Amino acid sequence: MSGEYQVNESKEDIDKLMLTYFNFINGKYLEKALKSFAEREGYGQEIVFAFFQSDLDEYDMAQLPRPLDEKHVLIELGYPAVEIEQIAFLDFKTFYDYLDENVKKEVENKPEKTELTGLLAEVKRSLCV
Repeated sequence: MSGEYQVNESKEDIDKLMLTYFNFINGKYLEKALKSFAEREGYGQEIVFAFFQSDLDEYDMAQLPRPLDEKHVLIELGYPAVEIEQIAFLDFKTFYDYLDENVKKEVENKPEKTELTGLLAEVKRSLCV
């Protein structure tokens, strides 16, 4: 985390950010990501990350333009994809909706990945949505 951020707040910008996130974690990383989210732990690959409050230390929290609380997930797209780190604060329901959409697409493309549906249900329980 750099301390210099562009906060994405429009649905269009958040959709683009989440598309980038899922482009990196769909496939072989999605299962691992869902397991992490079920434990309310963040997960990312290379330039995109999802953070829960417990993932950040005091220094990281101080760098954010606003605090991350226990009801939100921070999505971050960093360098070298963008000059200024792009972030979005998503409430758990919104974050879950993106997960649900992408898990359904993954299972549709790879019907043998039935375990993803069970993991998604664990995430839903953990996030209380």
